[in-house]
Amino acid sequence: ELRVEELAGAQKELADAQKRTEHQIQLLVKEGREIRGELGGLSRSVSYALENETYRLLPNVLKTNHGVELHERLIRTDIGGKEINILGRATKAGKEVLIVGEVKLRLDERRLKKKAIFDELEEKVEAVKEAYNVQEIIRILVTHYATRGFLKEARERDIIVVQSFEW
Repeated sequence: ELRVEELAGAQKELADAQKRTEHQIQLLVKEGREIRGELGGLSRSVSYALENETYRLLPNVLKTNHGVELHERLIRTDIGGKEINILGRATKAGKEVLIVGEVKLRLDERRLKKKAIFDELEEKVEAVKEAYNVQEIIRILVTHYATRGFLKEARERDIIVVQSFEW
């Protein structure tokens, strides 16, 4: 009988410890969600800063490295329900072109596997083609860092990738 009482006491202690553990896990999950939200906000802020630097510094990179000369400032706009990060009129080899681009903090195999960034850029190009009735569009991706595999795929698709260290 004494042993049964001891076991019952131990079982109650274990049940109480399990409740405390479950409560602590709930607190950790809640804090994890808050941290994820804060990190997401920080990531967006860094991305917006990169995007803002793009408007200022990309024109020179395009002219110097790619022979593309802008006629007006690059802008961010909405066309056909698509947010276009980079849009501008330019000339390349004496021919009028439009620049359409996207800014992403990192371009790596994760994005490459999904092909989502290429599809997203192409949807934006199609929206711009329709709105501006033009055919000649230079596709651009601006990033802080792109992997070799991503750069290779972008080259094959005739997409200019500019990494922030290039300016």
